[in-house]
Amino acid sequence: MKRAVLLAALISLSVWIGAQADSKGANDWRKTANTEDKVERLVKVMPGASNLMLQLGDRYRNLYWAAKQDQWEFAEYQAEEMKDLVETLQITRPKRAATAQEFLDASYPAIIEAAGSGDRSRFGKAFADLRAACMDCHVKNDHAFIVLPKAPRSAPSPVFDLE
Repeated sequence: MKRAVLLAALISLSVWIGAQADSKGANDWRKTANTEDKVERLVKVMPGASNLMLQLGDRYRNLYWAAKQDQWEFAEYQAEEMKDLVETLQITRPKRAATAQEFLDASYPAIIEAAGSGDRSRFGKAFADLRAACMDCHVKNDHAFIVLPKAPRSAPSPVFDLE
């Protein structure tokens, strides 16, 4: 009986010590792995093009509605965030870097300037050009089936009152 109690106590102590070590990062690869393993793991978790495109799609819709509701500062912010996402794509997905740069060259800084101008007519032209650049990039990357709406019906941001 004493032996069973002692064994249970030792097992409990071992589990507790293991939990304490883990809570201090002993099993955290970010702290314990060598540089090569860390880089390999980080490359595996970098966002793919599809993840970034979902975020870009949300920004595209927000950009449209910001201009439609004369929220020009928010529109400019959305355009800048879109540019940042495309630049992230160039880093995380190098095979798409060239077409991403073509996209940026075709649509920026015109969309940012148009959003900053507060001029609906100027923005409308820049937004149409932005959409065309998106479609061109999709075609060049074998995703022509992904077609953006000319006038998004909704936006994900809670900033807008769409009712």
